[in-house]
Amino acid sequence: MSEHALTVNILSVNFHGQHLPAVCNVSFSLRKASVFGIIGESGAGKSSLALALLGLHDRRAADVAGEVVFQGINLIGLQERELCKVRGSGVGMIFQDPMGALDPSMKVVDQLAEVIRMQEYAGRDESKRMAVEQLREVGIPKDVIGSAPHAYQLSGGLCQRAMIAMALASKPEVLIADEPTSSLDLRLQEQMISLLSEQQKRNGLSIVFISHDLSLVSSFADEIMVLHRGEPVESGRCEEVFGNPSNEYTKSLVRVWGQYGHMEEATAIAPA
Repeated sequence: MSEHALTVNILSVNFHGQHLPAVCNVSFSLRKASVFGIIGESGAGKSSLALALLGLHDRRAADVAGEVVFQGINLIGLQERELCKVRGSGVGMIFQDPMGALDPSMKVVDQLAEVIRMQEYAGRDESKRMAVEQLREVGIPKDVIGSAPHAYQLSGGLCQRAMIAMALASKPEVLIADEPTSSLDLRLQEQMISLLSEQQKRNGLSIVFISHDLSLVSSFADEIMVLHRGEPVESGRCEEVFGNPSNEYTKSLVRVWGQYGHMEEATAIAPA
């Protein structure tokens, strides 16, 4: 049995019509029941990498090469029907924009119940009961469980919690979290990390946590990779990379982060 939940080998993403690849020669291994952080500024290729892990790029617009190995199978090049068997129940995903990922016209509890009904083959009433239970588990108050995302019935923080519940409903082995806190204020960011950490420990989840914020990644991840212009420039255990970085770009990020305490200032000042 492999100790790794996901292994990525020399992964590249090339969008048609663009001279430079969005992702270039990325390799890493996600250990079971651990958190692997991917850090990088805006435009570093983080979201392109996240989508490539689950085969979500439009093949008419982008070429994806390399290996993404899950349970001994390379996901790159699989047909859509085969990928659908992996998505959700094997590898789940929390998208950066919860408002865009949720159906605005449908109550959140009904959206989650639909996911549960497909995964658990449960009846309508049982699926809804389980959905209510899971939404309360991730901290959504009882009085708003029946709300819909549209018309500001749910805040960004509550929508993100609903996305986490939907991602976990399929009981995935691996969870990819693509900038799950980027639209939240500091207090909600801390709550979200606490929620993910609790779920990770409770369910033995293996998480790829993607962010532009060193503070969040350093508080949550076991290992980290620094991404710059689509390429990995440094990786290792968090305490090693942050405590004694070897790459000049990483050094500049850590130095400025120490001064300002936030990634946005660091990437604005760090040398290209």
